[in-house]
Amino acid sequence: MRRSQKVSHRAPGIARRKRLIAAARTLLAHRDLDEISLADVARAARIPKGSAYHYYDDILDLYVQLIAVFGAEMLEDVRRPLRGSPGSWMQIVALLVRRGADYFNEHRAARQLLISPKTPPELKLRDRQSDKRIARLFETQIAERFVLPRSPGRTATFFRAVEIADLMFSLSMLEHGSITPQMTREAIRGVTGYLKAHLPPSLPRRARGSGRAGA
Repeated sequence: MRRSQKVSHRAPGIARRKRLIAAARTLLAHRDLDEISLADVARAARIPKGSAYHYYDDILDLYVQLIAVFGAEMLEDVRRPLRGSPGSWMQIVALLVRRGADYFNEHRAARQLLISPKTPPELKLRDRQSDKRIARLFETQIAERFVLPRSPGRTATFFRAVEIADLMFSLSMLEHGSITPQMTREAIRGVTGYLKAHLPPSLPRRARGSGRAGA
């Protein structure tokens, strides 16, 4: 078991871990992922190196906790109400994919930790758990406005669609160091194209005040 999962939840320990996570985020906003050690984070947080190793086994252990922070922020971003009245489920998908691109472009630390070519496989695997929750919110945002067909594997379909967007974002990072407008459009094309294989282009609009039947 990772040490960060065993540390006491006493107030001083919680405060120090928050400082370490905040310091790691600040460093990632200015330095490359593979240039940062746990000692660097401890120094930036003004916490003794020995104390940092009391809370985290290594820098990857700390990054796992930072991924959880980014995941929570992205979930809130996807959960935000949509502006206007989207005329199709495809427009909703486009809006949500653009939100994801905007989030990553605004947060270099998140780009480095989640979609950088240097992101270790262990961290990518952790991010998959956040993607599953994001996929469920994609599904929910559509189901609140349109009647989705019932399907036992529907949530898994949305998860794979989110992974397509993630792949396009990662390719953009590899080629450009950021998520470009062109690659954002490619992500939207990839996600909607895949979902069109599972959803009809036109879905019945949900009546106001009705429950999310089939959601």
